[in-house]
Amino acid sequence: MILLPFSCHCTELKVVPNNWANKNSSLKKDWYIYYRFYDPNYKEHPKFKKGKLVVIKRMNQFKTILERQESTRAIILQELEKLKIKAFNPITSKNLLEGSLELEIEPSTSFCKALFMAEKRISASPTTKRDLKSILKFVSNSASQLGYSDIPIKSISRKHLKQLLAHIEIVYGESAHRYNKIRSYLMILFNELVELEACEINPIRDLSKKKSIQRVRALPNIENRETINKYLQQNHYRFWLFMHIFFHSGARLTEIMKVKRTDVNLSNQSFKITIQKGTINKEVIRPIKKIALPYWEEAIFSASSDDYIFSKGLEPGKEPIQSYQITKRWNRHIKKKLGIKEDFYSLKHLNLDQTAEILGIADASQMASHTSTEITTKYYAIGEKQRQIERLKNIENKFA
Repeated sequence: MILLPFSCHCTELKVVPNNWANKNSSLKKDWYIYYRFYDPNYKEHPKFKKGKLVVIKRMNQFKTILERQESTRAIILQELEKLKIKAFNPITSKNLLEGSLELEIEPSTSFCKALFMAEKRISASPTTKRDLKSILKFVSNSASQLGYSDIPIKSISRKHLKQLLAHIEIVYGESAHRYNKIRSYLMILFNELVELEACEINPIRDLSKKKSIQRVRALPNIENRETINKYLQQNHYRFWLFMHIFFHSGARLTEIMKVKRTDVNLSNQSFKITIQKGTINKEVIRPIKKIALPYWEEAIFSASSDDYIFSKGLEPGKEPIQSYQITKRWNRHIKKKLGIKEDFYSLKHLNLDQTAEILGIADASQMASHTSTEITTKYYAIGEKQRQIERLKNIENKFA
């Protein structure tokens, strides 16, 4: 399901024929895009209880495969933009948010509408924006069931939000991680609403975080690493190349996926990334280790100046791919085929822990561009505390 403004949602947009993107797809029958749209305000309406089926056939005016495929892609993007940005409602045929980015969010604006409008105004990293939209699904569903959706935003209190979070736990199961995540994103939304003077205070600020258990991330042992290395090098070479570059980089997946050929300076052994974390964006120069230099040289060999290094098929190309595709590859090739349990991101933890052991925690923290060594020690360099204990054991300071 795709979450939309005003607690609406729709199914994924699909195309008939389902092989429409292939060069061998047929033009003998009409093509069409279809999806089903749901509006909670019409859930009791006899005609729209099961949503409204939307069918689009505008691509059939084109009589060649390539033209029809390009038209289909364009129509899908246009339809998604209408649904998400303008809040187009196929039931009412109205764009509910047309021009809303220029309008103020009044204190009388309903709770859910104000949250969706605030989300549109927040500038943040793609992952944060994606998480915000996901969180709003939980919030809007529970708000609707609790009867909070239409309460003016100025009247939403700490009590409402406490009950809303409790309702989410009842419906989806108790989870300290999810509770804290929803709380943190509601904090972002309400901060925006306070700045826009839609409400006087941020009511979520007085709700405490829940204590959660910090899990130790499992790291692949040397035997498993050798197995992974051999398997990928022989069967999925570009993934093998990407794995080594990521392992030695200290960067996040989303950062590596956005690196272009122009961002890499081999003579200076460095590459540039843009850190997008939360609402903060900044450019950072990262070192390329000598041991990793051959991997970088090979990865960028066929890349044009403006190419992303890892595009479709993890080859250089004009369009970046999403970081989740790396996780999918790892699950398919390593977890399922080789039976290895550790996830792909454990490689970053392993590299930072090894760096902390060789150079010290300060250098490991610098490699990851962490704001403090405390973050590196707490979440990444899992062996650092034990190494510190061992160092303390060997201190030979005397009293007399």
